Amino acid sequence: MASEINYDGMTVTELYEVFTKHGIPPSDASVLVSSWIYENVGTAKRVFSYAESFPAVEPGCAPPPFARTFAHTDWVDGEDVVQAGQTPGEQGFNERFHRIEHDLDHLGTDVAKAFACMAAMRVSLRRLLDEIRTEINRLHSTVHENKIAPGPYTFEQIPNYIGALDFGKYMGTTMFLDKKVSIWQTKAGTIVLPAVETLGVDVIAGPKVRGAAQLARYAAEHGDVRQRFPREVKLDEFIRLFGDDEMADGRLIRDVLKVLPANTSYQSVDAMLAEVSEREAVIVRTTVGAQSAVSAALGIEAELENVADADIAMLAGVPTKARAALARAGISTLGKLAETQPEQVLGIMKEAGIRADVGDAAEWTGYAQTLSKLR
Repeated sequence: MASEINYDGMTVTELYEVFTKHGIPPSDASVLVSSWIYENVGTAKRVFSYAESFPAVEPGCAPPPFARTFAHTDWVDGEDVVQAGQTPGEQGFNERFHRIEHDLDHLGTDVAKAFACMAAMRVSLRRLLDEIRTEINRLHSTVHENKIAPGPYTFEQIPNYIGALDFGKYMGTTMFLDKKVSIWQTKAGTIVLPAVETLGVDVIAGPKVRGAAQLARYAAEHGDVRQRFPREVKLDEFIRLFGDDEMADGRLIRDVLKVLPANTSYQSVDAMLAEVSEREAVIVRTTVGAQSAVSAALGIEAELENVADADIAMLAGVPTKARAALARAGISTLGKLAETQPEQVLGIMKEAGIRADVGDAAEWTGYAQTLSKLR
């Protein structure tokens, strides 16, 4: 279990119990506790951590000791006997060449291992550089989106100690005293916290992890997308043709595609959508505390190693009746929905008598694909 926040010798649970023991209603106590957390813990700077491991030493790549077995003693004309077989005092050509073969085989194995280790290191370095690029782009996006208000600047910050909270179950957001708050059901009761829109906490409705899903809906609803790009997709050309179009959530296509590096090409539209999905997932994976908040928001138990194994009933991005129909059809987890073609999902909806179109099906499967990559 995650440790509780401890400030000046008092934990959240202890403070909550003090309030309730003195006759304060549980709902009011929750608000007071949330205010105490916000005032004393506040916010913290964003911290970047690598998701890809890169150890300083790789034991499997250490070369074994090499001892040369071939050694040649110079011959003297007219004195030394040259022969094929081995006799006492003379190795013979066969033995000498076999030792050369042995040494060459040993060297060949070492060289092959070196190249294999270099190839593996190159893959890891590429992933690390992709993480750095994603983080830099995210920082650029944060700076670009900062709103200038009269007086001092306001900056987006991530709540402090987000990984230390015992989240319990995320119930949603609401307005309380004209302020947006998030509701959490924990062992201490219902907790009301100031709502801060981050990648993890607002995973269900937040747009930052739904770009690929919205693009998939757009491509499904606009047949000219795949007609214009039946095979290779050049990003600059795609943005020139469709970048100013508005998606269902109100964002422009060019804004969602900012997560991709400029001047790149993809084998197909689906390959481009998959890359957007992967980069959105990387942003969440490298955000401190975001994965814990995602798990809480989706109701994913800690023992699940993969988000793909989460029950589809927790996916609020899909209507309740649609989730029930998918579960009856055997699509009971996020991973199974991610692997299902939109056409098959649409067929299931028609059989169940649920109103849905090809755009809905494409968005649901695209959203599941992004979420399945979070852990």
